Amino acid sequence: MSYTFVTAARIRMPESSYREWLDTPVPTASIIENKADMFGGWCWDGRDCPDDWSTSETDWTPRRLLTARAAGADGETFTVVRHRDGALEAYFWTVGEHVVWEFAARRLLLTLAGAARFTGDDGGGHVLFWEDTAGVLPDADNLLALLAVDGGAARFAGPCPLDEVLAALAPVEEAFGELAEAFDEDEEQPAALLSW
Repeated sequence: MSYTFVTAARIRMPESSYREWLDTPVPTASIIENKADMFGGWCWDGRDCPDDWSTSETDWTPRRLLTARAAGADGETFTVVRHRDGALEAYFWTVGEHVVWEFAARRLLLTLAGAARFTGDDGGGHVLFWEDTAGVLPDADNLLALLAVDGGAARFAGPCPLDEVLAALAPVEEAFGELAEAFDEDEEQPAALLSW
């Protein structure tokens, strides 16, 4: 059985900090303060999420990791990463087999959590994680996790209003949709939009 997951983020930071994030190694799992609370309060509330994320750690930079992801895209991953309107925006659509998806999902979450070190006093934002074949933005009923990213750290947040978070993600969702549509029409088209 396969699962299709989406990870999306909008994290406010200057473009210079975005470029610095791209070339700084992905942090260890200690950057997330409450890893075991990943699903707390959301659709998979009560599902076990181990506190040990060491298998998802890497000494790669986001640029290297995401370039490798894009190079291996074969219609089972779509990747959008860019800086727009003062923020890092990301949208990742990933097909994964049972259990295997957990490694890939946690690695993407760690990569985006690492942006916390570059947000500055006025920055920050959220990373959403959910299961959806079409890759459309979730609502509170099917969100699996919400990661708050700011002030040098990241932590999983329980139920909260999502209207502003989802509205902020609408432009990168649209970019993902255009990318997927172009690929569907012509598989010679890239399955990634990497703006750096």
